Amino acid sequence: MKIRFGEEEDYSQLAEMKWSHLQEDDEENEENNIEGADKDAFISEFVSFLKSENNYQIFVVEERDEIISAMFLYIIPKLPRPNGKSSRIAYLTNVFTRKEYRNQNIGTELLSYIKEYSGNHGCELLFVWPSEKSVKWYCKNGFTMVNEIMECVLLPE
Repeated sequence: MKIRFGEEEDYSQLAEMKWSHLQEDDEENEENNIEGADKDAFISEFVSFLKSENNYQIFVVEERDEIISAMFLYIIPKLPRPNGKSSRIAYLTNVFTRKEYRNQNIGTELLSYIKEYSGNHGCELLFVWPSEKSVKWYCKNGFTMVNEIMECVLLPE
């Protein structure tokens, strides 16, 4: 098992994983993520997005040339402060592990790696918008429900 940065040649595999994750959510949680969607068109759009959007850092766990877990990190620089102590915050999103590899601490190891990486790169805070089923896992990994995030919907879903 190897933790590394995701690379362009991984994008199609990551898109397939995202599709599978959404399909699983539809089946298990009665969501409607992929109904009527074209899988090939989605994969093409996902790959194009990753090629053009270079602000995400992708972390993957690989085993035998297969990505088994992935997490996307978006580091947001904060404005400079007069005391020179400017910092960053990091947003963790699109966290998924292949179903057959879950409950083996693979995601936990990858999250620990990302937390250390983020801290070493000047991030003072790492935040997520977890699904209901993942809250317990995040709590076990050092996250707390401290801040209330307010939102203003700009476009309907």
